[in-house]
Amino acid sequence: MEKWNGDELLEEAVRYFSSMGFRRLLKGLREKYQSLSRLGGKIIISELTKEEAESLEGFLQVEINQGQTLCVSVRQINKAIERTRFAGCCLEALVTMVLDDTLVSNKERKAREEETRENYFMEYAHTFHGTPAGMWLESGLIKGSALNTLMIRDYNSSPDWFLEQLPVISCGLNSLPVFSDNYLRLPVFAASITGNPHYFDEGKRSLTYLLQGIRTLLGGECNLFQTALEERTELFYRAGIIKDDLYNWVLCYGIKGYVLEGTVHKGMEAYLKRREPQILTLQNLSLLKYAEPVGPRVYVVENPSVFSMLTERNGTDVSCVCSGGQLRLSVLVLLDLLVKGGAEIYYSGDFDPEGLDIAQKLITRYRDQLKLWRYEPELYQSSISTETISESRLKKLNRLTDKRLVALGSLIKEHRHPGYQENIMEQFNLI
Repeated sequence: MEKWNGDELLEEAVRYFSSMGFRRLLKGLREKYQSLSRLGGKIIISELTKEEAESLEGFLQVEINQGQTLCVSVRQINKAIERTRFAGCCLEALVTMVLDDTLVSNKERKAREEETRENYFMEYAHTFHGTPAGMWLESGLIKGSALNTLMIRDYNSSPDWFLEQLPVISCGLNSLPVFSDNYLRLPVFAASITGNPHYFDEGKRSLTYLLQGIRTLLGGECNLFQTALEERTELFYRAGIIKDDLYNWVLCYGIKGYVLEGTVHKGMEAYLKRREPQILTLQNLSLLKYAEPVGPRVYVVENPSVFSMLTERNGTDVSCVCSGGQLRLSVLVLLDLLVKGGAEIYYSGDFDPEGLDIAQKLITRYRDQLKLWRYEPELYQSSISTETISESRLKKLNRLTDKRLVALGSLIKEHRHPGYQENIMEQFNLI
């Protein structure tokens, strides 16, 4: 038998197996390698063409007909090669050369892709090293972290967006207004970074990254009693970004605001002198360093009617804040400023699931710095309404943790009726 050079033998085999009759067989072998990381198992080819049936019949030395489904093992293929003049040819090399495609298993390909991606993440974090964005990006190197999961998802699904926009978002995090002791409205901040005031609009992927970055850099986690919207608005404000400030306001009375140590806010001082309530927006509040009540404590009530009664009855001797039945960020910011100024906070709300939920949120936030006011069980009995509380609303009471609120929650579950502040207004005497 004629002796063949190994390279010449392989080249001859490549020419032979490059015909269309063997194409699907070789592709099947490639797929097996991808899934098994080796050549093994069986190759199935359905509805054989005439050319395939003739080529494979001659190669495998078995009867094969056009249109049938062929099932052949890798072991059979290797034995068939050994019966030909191409005996000794490496099957893996043959598949690679015929298909002009290096055999790479799915496991190997995934490992290479992960290595490429992780190297990119590391290089990018190094680019911003020493900056707030660099700290944020370094957290994205930790496998399983929130940012790492987010980055992997978008790197894989939207690489063009990811590679173009991550630098922009990183620059935005380095330029958060809070770092320069400033406040900007969200559209103004977005325009200053990208030229597009809508870059961080609701629903945008860029907004998700911005909020994730703010949370990482400035802290703050959503707790059981904080909704996603409440957390988002507070995160923005913590970063010096004001969103919808004209719609985020708080009604108050008898409050002194200070723009600097010992320097009062002249507008707020004018309301004090006129003995009038005032509305403060987030923009107003962003100018203050701290706040003080005119007396030793500030009363926070849920209902405007109770607020009006307290301020009209007590005149200059009372400081009062109205939450309006919901904890807008403006309410929390004002209370934060009052706590910073050393004020005692006394809170009173309705005896219903929503009212007790607000009370629990405030206790969770301010702990010993907040006192519950007018939460006696007998007052609930006096304030009961004929309205019936639905089962879905009653379930909110299960989240309460403060012992006094838990006890009131049990009473409300028993009676299934809310109690309202307006029904016991004469009981609201100042401490």
